[in-house]
Amino acid sequence: MGRALAAAARGDAVSARMGLESASNGTDLRRAVCVGRLHLNENEAVTRTRTLSASQIVARPIDEVFGFFSRPENLGRIMPPEFGLVIRSADRAMRAGLVIDYTVRPLLGIGTTWRTRIDACAPPHGFADVQLRGPYRRWEHRHAFASVVNGTRIDDEIDYEMPLGRFGDALHDRLVRPALERLFRYRAAAIDAVFASAGVADHPLTIAVAGGTGFVGGAIAAELRRRGHRLVVLSHRGEAARGPLPDDVEIRTADTAVPAALGAALAGVDALVIALAFPNYPMENPRRGHTFMDVDAAGTERLVAAAREGGVRRVVYVSGAGAAPDAKRVWFRAKWRAEEAVRGSGIAHAIIRPTWIYGPRDAALNRFLAFARTLPFVPLTNRGRQLMAPVFIDDIARLAADSLTMAAAVDQVFEVGGPETMTMREVIRRAVATAGTPRPILPGPTLLLKLAAWPLSFLPRPPLTPSAVDFINQPATVDVRPLLARMPRRLTPLDEGLATYLGPTPGGELRFA
Repeated sequence: MGRALAAAARGDAVSARMGLESASNGTDLRRAVCVGRLHLNENEAVTRTRTLSASQIVARPIDEVFGFFSRPENLGRIMPPEFGLVIRSADRAMRAGLVIDYTVRPLLGIGTTWRTRIDACAPPHGFADVQLRGPYRRWEHRHAFASVVNGTRIDDEIDYEMPLGRFGDALHDRLVRPALERLFRYRAAAIDAVFASAGVADHPLTIAVAGGTGFVGGAIAAELRRRGHRLVVLSHRGEAARGPLPDDVEIRTADTAVPAALGAALAGVDALVIALAFPNYPMENPRRGHTFMDVDAAGTERLVAAAREGGVRRVVYVSGAGAAPDAKRVWFRAKWRAEEAVRGSGIAHAIIRPTWIYGPRDAALNRFLAFARTLPFVPLTNRGRQLMAPVFIDDIARLAADSLTMAAAVDQVFEVGGPETMTMREVIRRAVATAGTPRPILPGPTLLLKLAAWPLSFLPRPPLTPSAVDFINQPATVDVRPLLARMPRRLTPLDEGLATYLGPTPGGELRFA
């Protein structure tokens, strides 16, 4: 390790990283750091070197933690799904000199290639990688692991430089830093989820969650595992969709567009939770069958039919506040159609109609937070006057889990929202303030935003479409008194829920220098 420290003292960053191979412990590994602040490129233009540092502790032994991070295929499990990471390299055995090729889609679904080389590897204390080809002028990432009293400390330190000289530096604070912050916040939460401990139940059930890799279904799956139930997650992508689900969760391939295979996917299942969502929800893609009618309505009908034939004893369906047969919006009509399938199944069931669900992986409020990170203002249509009672994702997960076991939930429809009602403008104001990115809110005509969103519809993964503007504009309030009378519980206030994932250091420490 002395060679690494000496190299660091000389300012030889590459030699310092290579010294990791002789590292004897994680503490020395983290000390072997050389951070430059200015770098002269071949055109003698000054390029700033920036450093991102992140730390967190997980309650797992160091060998298990290093084993997870040393497998390149696990990188995609802890990255936001919208990044669309795909590993192209067949050779994935961790060692110094390993070269790995990726495809990522960090911006608007547009793909770019990334090639990295493992410069140093010292199991189980860490490894270092460097970008050979990619979007940055320089990217050097040091991963360090150290045994601590309550598990393993994970430290990441990245030195990076923007391309395009001063122009690239000008873009950094507005675009790149917010994207990296979003990435590492998500990463910290995903790492916590991967290594989360399972609970123990006196009478565990085998419960399938359709849509269990998505925002709502994933939260329900995590809550059921925490309560000690045996979990089966259904996904049309099979094992490729595992993401932050722990390794002990069984994933079965089940495509609701192929009803013949659903019976086998539900074999041995006691109860079923249906929380279906299509990719890039709520932006529909009819060419791929990613619509509310195809997924929510028809998909639920097929699942319920298979559950009835397979002897499933309990079903919980996550619908939406406003579901009705004659609703103006297609998503509400699709939810109603799915509800009718559940009600007519003859299976003991509960239907949950949430308002606007918010949380770390939601597809609505997080879009406004993205605007706040990248724009000097937050655009808002309809003047933000629609009333909202946003409900925290953890409250939905707990209600769904309770509805599978409590007699009070049998054959009930529960409308659920948060404990506070406020305007959409106030929701966004509180969210951007909690995230530390306060911005003026700029209301505008709905038609104008729809026109601005129309060309975005043609992107591979559009951030906004005209129909999504309508989705966001809808009011979302309900009367929660019937729910609380039948299933007493505390509902999370907005500021409290936001602070769990938008606060200063959710999931660990994150620093830029």
